[in-house]
Amino acid sequence: MNDGILSVSRLSVGYTDRPAATDISFTLQKGEILCLVGESGCGKSTVLKALMAAPEIQLLGGSLSLGDTVLSELPLKERRRICCERMGIVFQSPEATFNPIRSYRRQFIETLKSHGRYDRASFENQVAEAFAKVELNDWKRVLNECPYALSGGMNQRVALALALLLNQEILLCDEPTSALDATIQLQVAQELKKLRDERGVTQIIVTHNLALARFLADRIGVMYAGRLVELGRAGDVLREPGHPYTESLIEAVPRLDGEMPFGLPGSPPMTGPSEIGCEFRERCPVATDGCAGRCCTLRDLGGEHFASCCGKEAAG
Repeated sequence: MNDGILSVSRLSVGYTDRPAATDISFTLQKGEILCLVGESGCGKSTVLKALMAAPEIQLLGGSLSLGDTVLSELPLKERRRICCERMGIVFQSPEATFNPIRSYRRQFIETLKSHGRYDRASFENQVAEAFAKVELNDWKRVLNECPYALSGGMNQRVALALALLLNQEILLCDEPTSALDATIQLQVAQELKKLRDERGVTQIIVTHNLALARFLADRIGVMYAGRLVELGRAGDVLREPGHPYTESLIEAVPRLDGEMPFGLPGSPPMTGPSEIGCEFRERCPVATDGCAGRCCTLRDLGGEHFASCCGKEAAG
């Protein structure tokens, strides 16, 4: 029996037979929020797609369990059915959620029916309530519009409203606030927190925004080149980062005192995780010659805080 609602152990996934993300491990309890952070191309969205059994993703190793059900042992069709029943996803691009030339009303009704959650008598009241939570007060007009007629930010809010209506056990969000104005970002972030506090919805949120991660997350996972390089309680990761990459992300955040942030030169490798050595070593300010030949795995720093710095492991 699994301890958490969602358990991932040594998971390796890719778009071909080459891993795009590997050795991913974490367990989430009911009502826990995990934020995955890191630069573009680090594998964060790939992990979300793997959890939702996206057909383009191949499971190459490890295990994935939802409660007592070992999803990674099931055929793709069965795995997708279970995932779609119990997990919802808000994509970074609204085009991945909606058909652009069909009204939201039709798409909402079809989606709710497919999940056994459509009630004709209460449908409009439920929609009005969900739209209000994401600052879409002209709900009747929006509901009868087609996605192509609205902006990316509006479409993103409609996608979040649909996720609220489905009320699933686990919600996966890929950059849920990236297309929104600052005031709406706060409103959406507060609603995501309410989902955890009032409904016990477990969430995995992919974001580049460390401020959003600080506000929402119970735990933060830092990804680089298809690996989790750090995982721990949000406060521990942000106050006492255990990996140089995490330190670099924090130092790159603009500061309130007006002091210029420190940019991180270069970019993550686009070839995915390597079999040995630290992928960050070419950009790391504290890398040593030994970082190229060591197998970097997460090590326990204490207090459920883990990091995979080869240099620090060798020194320790």
